[in-house]
Amino acid sequence: MREKLLFISAENPFPQDSGGKLRTGNILNILLDKYDVDLLTYRNSRPGDDKNEAPGLAVHEVERTVNYRKAMLRSLYKRRNSSYMSHVDVDMRGKIGELCRQNSYGHVFISHSLLGSCIDIVREVLPGTVIITDAHNFESGLSAQLAAKKKGLAKLFYTLNAGWTKRDELKLMDKTNLLLTTSEQDGLAFKSLSSQNSHKVHVIPNFIRIEDYPANTGISKENWIILPGNMNYFPNINAASYFNREIYPLIMAKVPEIKWYIVGRDVHPEVAALAEKDPSIVITGYVDSVADYVRKAKVVIAPLREGSGTRLKILEAWALKTPVVSSTKGAEGLLYEHSRNILIADDPVTFADSVIQLLHDHERGIVLADRAYETLLANYEAGSVREKLLSLV
Repeated sequence: MREKLLFISAENPFPQDSGGKLRTGNILNILLDKYDVDLLTYRNSRPGDDKNEAPGLAVHEVERTVNYRKAMLRSLYKRRNSSYMSHVDVDMRGKIGELCRQNSYGHVFISHSLLGSCIDIVREVLPGTVIITDAHNFESGLSAQLAAKKKGLAKLFYTLNAGWTKRDELKLMDKTNLLLTTSEQDGLAFKSLSSQNSHKVHVIPNFIRIEDYPANTGISKENWIILPGNMNYFPNINAASYFNREIYPLIMAKVPEIKWYIVGRDVHPEVAALAEKDPSIVITGYVDSVADYVRKAKVVIAPLREGSGTRLKILEAWALKTPVVSSTKGAEGLLYEHSRNILIADDPVTFADSVIQLLHDHERGIVLADRAYETLLANYEAGSVREKLLSLV
């Protein structure tokens, strides 16, 4: 009989329609090779979205009562990060205790550093269990980046938020048995917080399952560029605004028939406003398959100037053999070589010229995408990380 593992995630990873859910779901699928898994998560807002028939997986759902406004208010008197994820203990406490008492798990996997408050709840019932936390991002760094963009009271709030997050990351380093990060950069950031706990930190890069991205040679490329991602996430919002303001006009001057697709869920009003002013910009909102759009595009862009971890949007583009133009920040943490498997550009003129080059030179894009695909298979496909993950957990 296989051991049972408790897997706690604020986001139900099914369907896998965002970078965070992709990472969570892909790790979960590997763990199912070794464990029977109880997944504790919030109920999806759309009926039918959470259906998953994986053998060995039991899904336990709770209703979300802590919305973003409540989380921001609670953060002030709890002195805790303002994301709703930091406050899941309100809704999950009872179910965590119930499941731990019923099953006496030897291992508990917590999918996000912002769920660190769940560790104390688990330890109340199972003080000796092995707890593995998957950080996803170096959140205090992200909070500091957000604070730097704000003014007045908002700047003060997010500066405090960054301090509280750093304090909680220090506590997390003490309390968890293992801490997984998506990149060497994030790993070093966590190690710098607590040298005495640095041995707990291990890198499990973002990865995909190549079978989820079947080739479709019948689709012809359109004069499209694509910015995929959750469009309520501040690095993506700022990237879209920056690209629209500084780069896109340079591209349109040379390629007037261009179409720019922004493909992702939870569209922020600042992003939605871009399409109201320019009919060449298409904002899809949530789509069942981002891959269908990426396959048709000639270029995927990642003009990020903030963020943490590594970008699954780039790995998906590599899997679908669509060339990528990225900022250095956008490609951070990935194994890449400029002009070999990706084009890197950090100023508007160079970024625009790189996109125009790929729009005009289809053969150049094919070569770049083929090399990127090779990099993906060698380093960021599930088979390349499975053994390491299962040796740790």
